[in-house]
Amino acid sequence: MTRGVPDSEPTVEQLSPDDWEALRSVRLAALADAPYAFASALDQERGYDERQWRSFLAAATWFVTRRRGEIVGVVALLLEAGEEPERHLVSMWVARQLRGTGIARTLLDAALSDAADGGTKIVSLWVADGNARARRFYERSGFSSTGRRQPLPSAPELGEELLALRLDARPG
Repeated sequence: MTRGVPDSEPTVEQLSPDDWEALRSVRLAALADAPYAFASALDQERGYDERQWRSFLAAATWFVTRRRGEIVGVVALLLEAGEEPERHLVSMWVARQLRGTGIARTLLDAALSDAADGGTKIVSLWVADGNARARRFYERSGFSSTGRRQPLPSAPELGEELLALRLDARPG
C-alpha cells in the first residue's frame, strides 16, 4: 500500500528489473484473459524462464496498477527507431472485473507522462481487429489510425491496425 492511499485505491508503479515474477504473473493473466489482444500466446510465455522475463523488463518501461496489493493492470513502452523520438505502447491490459473503472486511463496517463517527460514525440500501438472496446478507448485518448495494417502475429488470420498519438499536439 502506498502511504496515505486507502488500501482499495488503485496505485500505479513502475516495475524494476527485480520485478520479473510480478511481470510474469500479470502477463500470464492477461494472455489467459484476452488472447485475441496480444501478439504473443499464453503457451509460449508460460515456458519463459527468469532470464527471459528479466529481458522483457529491460527492453521496456513497465507500469502496473495494484489494488489491495494485487496487480490488476499493466502497460509497457518500448523505444522505437525513427526520425522523431517514438515509443510503442504494448501489453495494455486491465483485469476484466475492473474494466470501465478508470484503471486503463490511469495506466495510459502514467505511460504517456513518462514518454513525454523523456522527450518522446509520438506514441504508437497496434490494436487487433475485433477489439472494439480498446480501439474506442485509444481513440478517445487521442490516438488515430496511421492506415498501416498487418496480420496479428499470434493469429495471422486476424489483422491489426497501427494507431498513433503525437504528444506535442495534445491539449494541456
